[in-house]
Amino acid sequence: MRGEAWLLRGISSIPGELILQGGSLRWIGHGSGSAWPWQLRKLERAFSTPGFARALLDDRAATLFVVPTRAVAVHWPWYTFGGGFTLHVNGVSLRISLGRPANTRLRPPGAAAGAALGDAVGQWRLVGAMRTRGKAWKAAFAHARDQAAADGGTDRRTWQ
Repeated sequence: MRGEAWLLRGISSIPGELILQGGSLRWIGHGSGSAWPWQLRKLERAFSTPGFARALLDDRAATLFVVPTRAVAVHWPWYTFGGGFTLHVNGVSLRISLGRPANTRLRPPGAAAGAALGDAVGQWRLVGAMRTRGKAWKAAFAHARDQAAADGGTDRRTWQ
């Protein structure tokens, strides 16, 4: 399974891709998004990935982590409505959004006031798409959890 996954850091967000394959989970950043350089350096230190921050600041893709699924815990907070989740990887909590955050899209200058209704409809559709992606990710994580548990590598309760 692979798909768009925005890493949320406070009010900042970093575009990327999450890949669940072959018993491992990987997150690849695709540019710095709205994150400050210090936020990227903090992630780089937390995951011991030298060059991660520089690559994203230079608009190059960079892998933040590749970990076995047995080393990951997933939590689906109610307030994400199924369109995002929290990963706990190597003692670090990472909030993941399965859709582009609203604060990363700009309305064109001079857009009519009526455009707000169009924005709201677009946001509603995005939430629906994020929930659909969330269901697919939840099923993929459940399968990975079951596989890891069968291999004796994880406690089923860490994948909620």
